[in-house]
Amino acid sequence: MKDEDKTKEQLMNELMELRHRIAELEALEAEHVKVQEKLQEKLRESEMRDRALIENSSDIIQVVDAEGVIRYVSPSVQRILGYRPEELIGRLSIDVVHPDDLQKVAVGFEEALQKPGVPVSTACRCKHKDGTWRVIEGTGVNQLSNPAVNGFIANMRDATEHKRMEEELIRLSNAVRMSTDSIVISDLEANIIDANGATLKMFGTKDKGDLIGKNSFELIVPEDREKALAGMEEVLERGYTPGREYYIIAKDGSRLPIEMTAAIMKNAEGEAVGFVGISRDITERKKAEAEKSEFERKAQLASRLVTVGEMASGIAHEINNPLTSVIGFAQLLMQKDIPEDAKEYAKIINDGAERVVNIIKRLLTFARQQRPERVYADINQIIETTIQLRTYEMETSNIKVVAHLDPGLPWTMADAGQLQQVFLNIIMNAETEMCIAHGEGKLSIKTEAIDNTIRISFKDNGPGIAEENMERIFDPFFTTKKVSKGTGLGLSICHGIITAHGGKIYAKSKLGQGATFIVELPVIPEEKQLELAEPAIDESNKMAKTKILVVDDEPATLQLLSQILIAEGHKVQAVDNARDALERIKRERYSLILLDIKLPSMSGTELYKSMQKIAQSLARRVVFITGDVMGTDTRDFLSKTKARYITKPFDIEQFKKDINRILTQRT
Repeated sequence: MKDEDKTKEQLMNELMELRHRIAELEALEAEHVKVQEKLQEKLRESEMRDRALIENSSDIIQVVDAEGVIRYVSPSVQRILGYRPEELIGRLSIDVVHPDDLQKVAVGFEEALQKPGVPVSTACRCKHKDGTWRVIEGTGVNQLSNPAVNGFIANMRDATEHKRMEEELIRLSNAVRMSTDSIVISDLEANIIDANGATLKMFGTKDKGDLIGKNSFELIVPEDREKALAGMEEVLERGYTPGREYYIIAKDGSRLPIEMTAAIMKNAEGEAVGFVGISRDITERKKAEAEKSEFERKAQLASRLVTVGEMASGIAHEINNPLTSVIGFAQLLMQKDIPEDAKEYAKIINDGAERVVNIIKRLLTFARQQRPERVYADINQIIETTIQLRTYEMETSNIKVVAHLDPGLPWTMADAGQLQQVFLNIIMNAETEMCIAHGEGKLSIKTEAIDNTIRISFKDNGPGIAEENMERIFDPFFTTKKVSKGTGLGLSICHGIITAHGGKIYAKSKLGQGATFIVELPVIPEEKQLELAEPAIDESNKMAKTKILVVDDEPATLQLLSQILIAEGHKVQAVDNARDALERIKRERYSLILLDIKLPSMSGTELYKSMQKIAQSLARRVVFITGDVMGTDTRDFLSKTKARYITKPFDIEQFKKDINRILTQRT
């Protein structure tokens, strides 16, 4: 019985253990189910993440089977190529590939077949739904052995802009390399990183090592570095700076003018990393600007000379009329039997008036109204003669003259007297300045032939000319001399004379280093301007007693002319206007008509033309007496008509001789 109870107890224990095991197994099963559920949940989450990644990818994710048929394509294809996914699924992937790129795609496909699991990259043009072509870069992996895929997975992106930028970069690189402008790249400290061939050429080197690593400011002349620094600050502030002009130092030490445009360089994050500077050599432009400036300066000077010349002509006419009577009556007084002190006073009046006459003549010479009397001249001889005129004065002033006159200097057509006036003026100016500065001096005079030009230079060791005066030295009435020591007409007259000869006159000087005046004259062969001299006039015949009409609106001049002619035994009628004169000419006959050109109401030239209509013989009897002979209109009129004239003011004795010559010619 005991054994039987024991067996039951064992069975009960085993049963309880079995139940315990079953409970454990049930617990394990429940745990397994939970794990499976979690795994399934995680798998779903992973799939959702993968799908989300695929469907939201900026790239196209595509699955293609072994026949090249599209089995899946991500929604991003619509953004890149314009197609909805369902429009492509089931089509051959090559349907949208450019015909010219099919071979390239086929090669990539074959390579992927041969290399399972190995990424293969290629690029081709794919057709957008709107008909345009886009460059697509892709990487595909052969997953045919993966049952879950059973095809090719390709990751593709739009590389159109990237390709364009790449091509642009290549083009830009070629442009930089081929550019005739200098292109320099530097860091933010202005240290040069790279430079193109044009830069090397501009700096006169073939080795980039002469520039790379150097600071850009080292290559700019010291006086321009502050301006360059301001330019760099402007680039940092604005991103660029328009063309700024600097002088750079070439490898050989020479200075070169450039114009530079600079811009900031930034990285992908928009941070400034350096500068790019584009420069060009502006030597020729600077030269052209200098020539233009010189031309404008000369044009302005010529304009001023013309203006003052016209003014001088007008002044001459206005002054010559009263001077005529002042000089004339002073000379008449000196011929009278009057007290000696009165004669002395008359002489003083005459001398003073003659001085004014000389000033007027200088004004007219300055105005370039006197035509040069051209002869075939030896410039060297004119200079030697001029030096001789001043030898004594220069020796007593301790001024040494050194002349280097080219013995082979060609002759030229010129007015020797006028040129001597120019040379004498320059020499005397140099004398004065050297004596004031040093009490002595050295004057070097040199002649030379350059091409078809004769150059004469006068170099002194005087005080030089201040920079602010260099532009004005040829201006009329400009002078640095004290009052009464100069009129300021000397160099203006020189300019007028040389210009009338077709030449140039200019000066070079720095304050404290003396001055050099240069005269350039064209070489003109003798045969070009030879003119026949006017035939000599026989003045031996006595003046015939004649009837003369005098027409002048100046009462004093009218009285003077009448008195001189009456004293010579002529019958004289005086009229102060052209209209009354015309009425007399119609009624009476005159052997000679003395006629002023400028008259009120009707001018002398109009009266002359009226006389020509009456009879040509009348016009041949006219002699103009005028103070306006140098005016443009008057000069042109006299030149055209070949009319005879006597200029105011005149010397009485010379006037008598002139009238005698004219009357003799008529007889």
